Amino acid sequence: MARAIAPYLIPKGSVAVNGVSLTVAACDPEGSWFQVAVIPHSFDQTNLATLRVGDRVNIEADILGKYVEKLISHPRLAGNHRENITPDFLAEHGYV
Repeated sequence: MARAIAPYLIPKGSVAVNGVSLTVAACDPEGSWFQVAVIPHSFDQTNLATLRVGDRVNIEADILGKYVEKLISHPRLAGNHRENITPDFLAEHGYV
């Protein structure tokens, strides 16, 4: 898995696999793996049913994580409080 999307993967967040939006059931912080929840209808009605172990897929992270990253990294948007917005701060306030 591409490490570039690892920061955006969180349990109960979203990830798109081959264009199919799915819920992240579990993942590791390093980004070496993640699991998704797929209901039977989504499996049957999308391209997921044709995938096999080892197939290459397109993975896209949830856009919300990208917005948060932009907010906390942009000096004008984050203001003087940027250093206070950390992953621990976000988790403490329910953004887990």
